[in-house]
Amino acid sequence: MPGKNALRNLFWAISLLGTPFFYIPATAYFLKVNPNLAVSLIFILVFNEVVCGAVKFVYPKERPIPMPRNNFFQKYLAGSFPSVHTARITSFSTAVISFYTDKMLVLIVLLVVICVGYSRIYLKKHYFIDVLAGFLIGTVISILGLNIQF
Repeated sequence: MPGKNALRNLFWAISLLGTPFFYIPATAYFLKVNPNLAVSLIFILVFNEVVCGAVKFVYPKERPIPMPRNNFFQKYLAGSFPSVHTARITSFSTAVISFYTDKMLVLIVLLVVICVGYSRIYLKKHYFIDVLAGFLIGTVISILGLNIQF
């Protein structure tokens, strides 16, 4: 069915917004236009990886479609809880909208966050609870990170 494959490709592309392919260039852009935001983003994103990685190893929940767990890296990738993609885009977006409060930007950013979370469920990479945990972790880490003075 061509339509189903196109939808899968669309959600795969949306899911990329929760990866370094998006947030590294976006953070580099902010280094030029808003260095304070960029420094906050670097701290927040690193903290996000540490927290989510620790949770994945403490609570090694299987993904909807299980993955191999033969080495340290595979164990990290095979963990479903929490959704790191969702945590990344949530923490990144929360930081951005704390600096830029334009209502249209806030609406677009919130839609992107929801779409990334949904894409992870649609692609059978996570369960709803994994995505919900990613939203919560990303939000908390961003709020904490924004309130730490460098």
